[in-house]
Parts: sequence; structure tokens; C-alpha cells
Amino acid sequence: MPIPWLAVAIGASTAFSFMGSIRTMKNMKRASEWDKYHKKIDTSYKTIQANERARILLSAKRAAQGARGVVIGTGSTLMEQNAVVENLEDTIFWINKGAEMSVRDIDIRLAGRLQEEAWKAGSSLITGMGTAYQHKGT
Repeated sequence: MPIPWLAVAIGASTAFSFMGSIRTMKNMKRASEWDKYHKKIDTSYKTIQANERARILLSAKRAAQGARGVVIGTGSTLMEQNAVVENLEDTIFWINKGAEMSVRDIDIRLAGRLQEEAWKAGSSLITGMGTAYQHKGT
């Protein structure tokens, strides 16, 4: 019986296509991890900026209160300090919430792309095997 070269070629092509899909999915996962890493760095940077703004604002308020001759940390001066700290806490909460939503979005997009690539890989594998089987006898 002669060697069905066309079937062998189709089978090899199908195998390479499938392996390419596997490599593509690994690259997608790696890119997703890098996106998350950059989001973490961005979140840290924004948190540092918020803390620095709060520190400067508290320092300015203390200086203004001292210039007025009031007792710092009591009465209205304490309320002003607490307002700055509450504002900082709110800002950091929303920074973290935005980062969390971004990471979820990255995960959802990755899952969709991986599912699409898996579907393509599976269907090309089935199609390739079917085509190779058809040409086995030629």
C-alpha cells in the first residue's frame, strides 16, 4: 500500500497548527500577568501620591493652625485633621477598587480569548483529522 503523503502532510499541518494555538494561549496568559503586574505598580504609585498629598495638606493645616495660635489636635483642628485622613482613606479605597476592577477585566478578557483560541484549536484539530482521514485512501 502506498504512503498517503497528502494525509501525512495534512496531519503534520494540523499538529503544527494545534501546537501554535497552545503557544498562543501561553503567550496570552503571560501578557495578562504582565498587565496585572503593571496595574499593581500603578496602584502603588497612586497610593504613594495620595499619601504625599495628605501629608502636605496636614502639614499646611498644622502650620496655619499654629499661626492662628490655636491648640492643635483639639476641637475644630482635630475635625480638620480627621477630615483629611478620611479623605485619604476614601481615595485609597477607590484606588484599590479601580485596580480590582481592572484586574477582573483583564481576567475576563483573557478567559474569553483563551476560550476562543481553544475553540479554534479544537475545531482545526477535528477538521484536520477528518481531512487527513478522507485523503488516507488517495
